[in-house]
Amino acid sequence: MASLRSVRPAVPPDGVHEDDASPGSRTRSVWLQQLVLGAGVVITVLLVQALEPSLFAQWPFSSGVGVVITLTAVAIVVPWHRLPRAAVSVIPLGDILGIGLLSFDTDLRFGFFWVFPIIWIATHFSLAYLVPALGSVGVIIVVDAAIADSGPLSALRLIVVLLSLTFIAITAHLSARQTRAFKQLLRRQASRLQGTLQRVSGQERRVSQMLNGLDTGIARLSADGEVLALNDTYVALYGVERDEPQRPGAAVEYATLRGEPLPESERPFARAARGEQFDDERVWLFDPHGEWHALSASTRRLISSDEPESTLLIVHDITALIESERARERLAATVSHELRNPLTAIVGHADLALDDPGLSPKVREQLEVIAAAGERMQKLISEILATSRGVFRETSAPAGADASRIIASSLASFRPAAAARRVSVVDELPATAEVAGDAFRLRQAFDNILSNAIKYTPAGGTIRISGDVSPDDVILHFADTGIGIHPDDLPHVFDPYFRAQSVRESSTPGTGLGMGIIRSIVEDQGGSLFLESELGAGTTVTVILPVRSEGAPA
Repeated sequence: MASLRSVRPAVPPDGVHEDDASPGSRTRSVWLQQLVLGAGVVITVLLVQALEPSLFAQWPFSSGVGVVITLTAVAIVVPWHRLPRAAVSVIPLGDILGIGLLSFDTDLRFGFFWVFPIIWIATHFSLAYLVPALGSVGVIIVVDAAIADSGPLSALRLIVVLLSLTFIAITAHLSARQTRAFKQLLRRQASRLQGTLQRVSGQERRVSQMLNGLDTGIARLSADGEVLALNDTYVALYGVERDEPQRPGAAVEYATLRGEPLPESERPFARAARGEQFDDERVWLFDPHGEWHALSASTRRLISSDEPESTLLIVHDITALIESERARERLAATVSHELRNPLTAIVGHADLALDDPGLSPKVREQLEVIAAAGERMQKLISEILATSRGVFRETSAPAGADASRIIASSLASFRPAAAARRVSVVDELPATAEVAGDAFRLRQAFDNILSNAIKYTPAGGTIRISGDVSPDDVILHFADTGIGIHPDDLPHVFDPYFRAQSVRESSTPGTGLGMGIIRSIVEDQGGSLFLESELGAGTTVTVILPVRSEGAPA
């Protein structure tokens, strides 16, 4: 921002006041100053005509009247805007001469009229013009005294008049300078305010453009429910008239799809106008074009120190999200249904095979593993199907399970895969490890951990499973001698679809979802999961689960 000194306007070279710089203001100023003096002289002439007509016989008085009247006529007739500004000084200097002639060789105090031209010069001109004007007055007084031979009185008169006029001139000059400085300050402040107003207006326009560019409907309401602003998305969505935003739009809101319309008082706009605060209120909107929209409405209170409190109504169109959820549900239901048929056949044939009394123990064990795995997959499919349909069961008290037994069962399923890859599995678990959690969900987590360990451990490697039981927790360690994970990849192993660089280089297939699923299951059971790994040396997964409390269901 420029300093006051740097933006200060230059003073006109001839000292004329800056208000006289424009043609119209200069002419009006000349007229005003001269007409006041001319009116005073005319009134004086009329009084002299009535009281002392003999003065007209004296040529100095008549000449003085003539000079003032002539200068007044000249001031009115001359186009001052076409002349240099310094030419204006001729009028007050001529007035000084005319007033001197009026007061020449008379006892009447016509010299008081000198105040008019002296104030004119002091106000609108610099000191360079004021000194000659006062000097002219002094010369006139001296000449008048010399002719009248008044002696010491003339000297006293000269001193008194000059001192008085000088004081008046200096006072007028200083007042004029202060007035000019104040006007300049006001102009600068007005200019700055104008600039600030333009910047604020520009910011408001940019904010409006940004809000209108959003695909979210926004309405700003005052504390009294008056509409302060609407963006284009809100106007288009509700079919509202901008000129009459308080009138209901052409759209209708419903509590459910094709259900009952919401009462006027229960609509998000009416609730926001009453100052209610709500978040993610779901409504269905039938717009003016005959299309349905699923909306999520929320309010935010806007509090500012320089503006009254207001409420922001934010409306998100979540139709695409609802449709994607429905598509996911349909896909999950279709996939689950299609998987059930082959699984039913697998489990059924395994059960039929198990009924054969001539099976060898090894074959029977393998068939039992197949049947158990098939039953678990059927239960998983049922869980997926229930979740996809939005079936949320009430939260029950955490069940109890034996982590050692669950892991042993999981190992029975994975030992053939480990043997095929020549990976040895060492079980160092305690005999029992009772934890608070769902056995089915924990089996999912342990299966994923063992699957990853076997998958990423080269031939000849080892997987060691151990556990510690404390009064509060059961700590399980799954340590392998596999390919390990680079330190830069460790913070991202739980991210969906993330696969570590070492895994990608090994060309081992996978989706990058396993670790995220494992952590989610463990945390749902009230536990926690930690991962330690060293590239080329192996990985250790630590699962901490709460101990089952006394009286918990098994």
